[in-house]
Amino acid sequence: MQFREATPEERRIYYSEEWGGRRELPDYILHTLSLREFGFDHDGSGPNDRKNQFLTVEQLENYIRTKYPYSVYVSVAQYERPSQMSGWLKAELAFDVDAKDLPVKNCCEKGQVCEKCLEEARRVVSMIGDVLRSDLGLRELRYSYSGRGFHLRVLDEAVQKMDSTARAEVVSYVIGGVVPSDLTLSLGYSKVFRTYAARILERLDERALLEGGIRKAVVTAIMQKKREVISSLAAGRIEEIRGIEGIGEKTFLKLMDLLARLNSEQEDSRVTVDTRRILRLPSTLHSGVSMKCVEIRDINKFSLDQAIPKFVSERSGS
Repeated sequence: MQFREATPEERRIYYSEEWGGRRELPDYILHTLSLREFGFDHDGSGPNDRKNQFLTVEQLENYIRTKYPYSVYVSVAQYERPSQMSGWLKAELAFDVDAKDLPVKNCCEKGQVCEKCLEEARRVVSMIGDVLRSDLGLRELRYSYSGRGFHLRVLDEAVQKMDSTARAEVVSYVIGGVVPSDLTLSLGYSKVFRTYAARILERLDERALLEGGIRKAVVTAIMQKKREVISSLAAGRIEEIRGIEGIGEKTFLKLMDLLARLNSEQEDSRVTVDTRRILRLPSTLHSGVSMKCVEIRDINKFSLDQAIPKFVSERSGS
């Protein structure tokens, strides 16, 4: 699929003929609409029109259909006075996995997006959701496709009053951003770290390992036994990796540090720790790639077909 910028006329067509407004807005936005800050990008230069408040969904619908903006954003936070971003009440815990910024890409250039890296981004955000549920006991998870990646908002009240420090600790856990003190444990954080690290290692090539500071002789040994190393790492059989010729304690720790860094780069932690962040509003258009930002009911069954506007299909057929 070719991701191309939408023209102003295509934006007008989308919002006047296809956009469902209230019918397509997530319930968690509808029920708190007047407490949210809305932001707009009118020309592709970024969301510099912020601190907008709409008291009713009709006001929001009329504004968007009249202006047909380049992009529409809504806050993760709720405020007493959204138009001033004051009287902060609470904020969803948000995660942003952007396909163009994945640390390991074997499909297209960094900064670009294709269907293959979007699928990898979907898998990563699905894994984050699994950890949030299984390890942290969170249940109110809402996913959306954002055009170049995926967003996950956690609505559980237990997390909405967290400060930035607590949110940073959560993201470090759920993405495997720190090497655990005991890599052999079968449950908990050790398993989380190893699961992500094994996936990352599977996608690393020789050049990436060398650039990560691993000696060439060790890289060669790892590449020769890559399947075994990945299997041992995933299962926590760490001594099997240490037994590879050339992998001493120092080299092993360097490899784990590299995998931890790459784990953490899969998700934009700046989004998660920011209690005043705005994210794309599901149902609206990502004009940079001509795709709909859609709410996802089942992240494991998402297909890009759900996000293709009619004007793109007509454009392709012309």
